Amino acid sequence: MDTPFSDVVVPLDGSPAAERALAPALDLVRRSGVPLRLVSRCFPDEQDAVGMYLSKLAARCGDVIVSTSAVTRDSIPDAILDGLGPASLVCMTSHGRGGLARAVMGSIAEALLRALDRPALVVGPQVTTPAFAGRVVACVDGTDESELTLAPARSWADMTGEPLWLLEVEAPRDPDDLPRDVMESGHLAALGHRVAADGWDVLHGKHPGPALAEAAADPTVPTGLLVVANHGRTGWDRLHVGSVTAAVVHHAPVPVLVVPAHLMAAQ
Repeated sequence: MDTPFSDVVVPLDGSPAAERALAPALDLVRRSGVPLRLVSRCFPDEQDAVGMYLSKLAARCGDVIVSTSAVTRDSIPDAILDGLGPASLVCMTSHGRGGLARAVMGSIAEALLRALDRPALVVGPQVTTPAFAGRVVACVDGTDESELTLAPARSWADMTGEPLWLLEVEAPRDPDDLPRDVMESGHLAALGHRVAADGWDVLHGKHPGPALAEAAADPTVPTGLLVVANHGRTGWDRLHVGSVTAAVVHHAPVPVLVVPAHLMAAQ
């Protein structure tokens, strides 16, 4: 079975919140057979204690291949980035914050997403469902950047053996505005045919993040993974664009694969 990553790297800081990433990471390595690596930043005088902490966690991971790294770096993102292979997958948690703070998602998670040159799996505070038990959903919004979700979503659907769906959220419109709905559906259908999707749908809501999370929580159509593109804006622009990614992570009951939109510049 082809996998879109060579190993799974879980950043840990000793907190139960960070350790929540272990369950989906273990699910992935058991499905794929790739190794798991547990990494934590520490100061020189903490290295032995942090190494012991990581070893204890590794011992709880069962029969998977696990390695640990206690890295002495000033920057937590640098400590994580230093040991990544060309196809390593970072699987991390995001601390759930409400209100305006959602727009930054947490400084460490945001810094990593800006620095990474590949998709990262983010486990938000509402993730309670079994990992990857349901359709893989590529979230698109009509922009070229959002279409970066299509190829990773196709790869993950193939890996998990789950159906691939496309979802787009549009602002509520007049019920009689049929031509616009037809155009939206036609665009999604074209994208769906391009990646051999199993289905697609246009949602209507004022706030795309909660709307996508609500769709993922629908028990009649089980969802295992959302795939979103992080537009990576800074300043006030991020409150309108990048905050959608943060809102999806904050509300979603399933892990979110975040694709950095700056990858488009390299294509």
